[in-house]
Amino acid sequence: MLVPKGRKPISCKWVFKIKHGVDGEVEHYKARLVAKGFTQTFQVDYNETFALVAKFVLIHYILALATIEDMEIHQMDVKIAFLNGNFEEEIYIEQPEGFTQEGEHLVCQLHKSLYELKQSPKAWNQKLDVFFKSIEFVRSDADFSVYVAQVKDVKSFIVIYVDDFILMCNNKDKLL
Repeated sequence: MLVPKGRKPISCKWVFKIKHGVDGEVEHYKARLVAKGFTQTFQVDYNETFALVAKFVLIHYILALATIEDMEIHQMDVKIAFLNGNFEEEIYIEQPEGFTQEGEHLVCQLHKSLYELKQSPKAWNQKLDVFFKSIEFVRSDADFSVYVAQVKDVKSFIVIYVDDFILMCNNKDKLL
């Protein structure tokens, strides 16, 4: 698609890494397309960037609570978390290197989040919020980065930390 009038596309770049195993051998090659989010303009390309993150004091409290209550604890890192968020704004990026056509300045419209965009953490957090509420977790009024669910005698907590979360449950056989 062509650049809409009055819009400036965000540039992007490829980031390549070689992942090595413990023995030093090449395990796999990794390529990631990232936006140059520093070129975004407030109220043109994004409106809000805020995403909830648990404070370390809360994480220490939750871990202490889990120890006292003999709860099961599981930590999960969502590897491609920021790629799962949906945008409210219209975001355009330049075509990545290797995908460009000569002669015309075509752009890509993003429907999903991309690494390094200013609103990616917020978009991911909104997606998590909708999902946790759909499985009957309730956001804590005391700290919005904590979700709680109670089904009969099973109480579960989820603590959000950027693209990680911690799940605690008082009955390991009933863990989600």
